[in-house]
Amino acid sequence: MGECILQFGNIVVQGENLLLISGLLISYVMFYYGIKVLKIERNIMDLIFNSFINGVLIWKFSYVVLHPNSVLQNPMTILYFNGGYVGISMAIVFITVYTWLYVKKQNIPVVSYTRAMVPAYFGYFSTFAWIRVMENSQNYFIILQAIAAICFFIVASRVKAQKTLLQLLIWFHLIQFELALYKKYFVNTGIVSKEVWLYGSLVIVFICISYWLERREREEVLEERNKGRGRTANQLALGVMVVSIAVSSIFNSQHEVGKVKSKSVLSTSLDSGKIGTNKGEIALDFELRSITGDNIQLSDLRGKTVILNFWATWCPPCRAEMPEMQKFYENNKDSNVEILAVNLTNSERGSNAVSDFVEAKGITFKVVLDEQGDIGNLYGAITIPTSYIIDKNGVIRNKYIGPMSYETMDRMISGIQ
Repeated sequence: MGECILQFGNIVVQGENLLLISGLLISYVMFYYGIKVLKIERNIMDLIFNSFINGVLIWKFSYVVLHPNSVLQNPMTILYFNGGYVGISMAIVFITVYTWLYVKKQNIPVVSYTRAMVPAYFGYFSTFAWIRVMENSQNYFIILQAIAAICFFIVASRVKAQKTLLQLLIWFHLIQFELALYKKYFVNTGIVSKEVWLYGSLVIVFICISYWLERREREEVLEERNKGRGRTANQLALGVMVVSIAVSSIFNSQHEVGKVKSKSVLSTSLDSGKIGTNKGEIALDFELRSITGDNIQLSDLRGKTVILNFWATWCPPCRAEMPEMQKFYENNKDSNVEILAVNLTNSERGSNAVSDFVEAKGITFKVVLDEQGDIGNLYGAITIPTSYIIDKNGVIRNKYIGPMSYETMDRMISGIQ
């Protein structure tokens, strides 16, 4: 799910692996922060630490459950891919069940758990949000999300009342919901719709939890006079969400009316007219021979969204990526999407090795041979696989170093179509 990349020479740490490493590190930080600063009992911090670590591992290795055939054919895919949004759902279910059973078994007060969990949650969110800022420092909506997470983390660290902490969760996700709506209607990216559903669902979930806990508390203390008061903040939050949806509908109508205009403006701003290999430039044209003997020119693919991929048969992540690309191509070739895989043939044993690999993997998209390595050098394909996302006007919209999963390709392509 992330696309942030850190590169040290030829070593690349990217996407989900960077999130995995960051998640493990922040878990240790939050563990000691909870014990030393918040003065939380160790067994509660153990619960949060263990549930999150196991949840991250379930998310990462859920790919095995979801794509067993791919793993059997190439076990290395486990290192490069994860279960995507389905894997996240599996992790959330595990964390919920594990936490519930542990709290009941250890007789941990819900108030004490909430006191520890909410700051830790904002701490995790802050870390992942700033990773996304590293990925795209020009996206002001992502920066606002990260700033909001930091602010809520600071406030939650100073609050002890369960009711207030739950209200912080509700308001935080309402803010994220609003930002996701604005991204959808003004930035015009396809991925954001999933964020809208995610944050909207979380708002409803935390409102329900807050209502249930307050009702349970009222029943325990038998304070009839307090009935209804505890619902005020939640009702207000629900009202804000309803207003947000209404406002977003208005923006949606305006967006639909001016959709063609907004897309053309976006394309014009990106297309500087300059030819090169950087984002926003018109992709440098070239012509290479395909494995079938035909000459294919990049500019001939104008009018289609193109994934320009540099790879080699001896490259493990390239081998893991190819089945994902083939599946994506089969599902999207009728939607003006093309994949042009440039094999760095100068690093191969020969062109026969490429043909044998393509046949064995059942690859049907275009594969061309860079026999001298000139095109790979022009596009700076030092680390492979390296992919460029090129829009219908021939403008480079993104560059991705490392293996791309089906979800990654879908996210990048839907963001520019």
